[in-house]
Amino acid sequence: MNIVRQWDLSTLGALGGALGDPTRFAIYKHVVAAPEPVSASDVAVVFGLHRTVARSHLEKLTNADLLVIGTRRNPRGGRPAKVYSPSTTRFDIQLPPRRYQTLAGALARLAGLADLSSAAHAEALGHELGREAAAGSPGAVRNGGLTPDDVDTFLRDMGCSPRVTVRDDRTVVVEIGNCVFLEVAREHPELVCALDGGMLCGLLGVEPAAHRRIASVAEGAPACVHEFAARD
Repeated sequence: MNIVRQWDLSTLGALGGALGDPTRFAIYKHVVAAPEPVSASDVAVVFGLHRTVARSHLEKLTNADLLVIGTRRNPRGGRPAKVYSPSTTRFDIQLPPRRYQTLAGALARLAGLADLSSAAHAEALGHELGREAAAGSPGAVRNGGLTPDDVDTFLRDMGCSPRVTVRDDRTVVVEIGNCVFLEVAREHPELVCALDGGMLCGLLGVEPAAHRRIASVAEGAPACVHEFAARD
């Protein structure tokens, strides 16, 4: 994963040029929010553009490292379609500079030295933080948690790319296509993933015992996947 910092002015110039056009910025937001990679034809239909124009916008976003190119099999045969999805390149744009990632990593190590790095401690703290966040939301329901739709909105506001669904047996499934704590999570996966899972429990108003983590981006999966047993 590439990291672009705020003092790389040439790269920031390319970033500003790529997102300075309102249509292109809207296309970028569409690709980020899409549940799967999109093609130039998909974008052309959504935005009422000629496919060539849509492809030009997508290529400019790719050249700025905002999107990456892949392929999608054509069910009717023939050459696979070129598709675009969000890049994993991280852009640090903070003026004046801040080192919150370094601080977070140091605090995680400090927790280990203080014997507070167990998954149980992290999960309990995450649960408390999630409950506090839910309580401060106008969408809080009777048990103090949020509805699945409100959890989806909360996660999007945090910068996540979530998909929250409810199965027929009322099990809530939360899939998150990106990890907003990725660098620290890779260094301290048990601590950070437990904290994250606990926070989701608090947001949904369920106890941590009702939660099961299926997959984690920090451990190489394409998405973090969580399951939560039905609430009473």
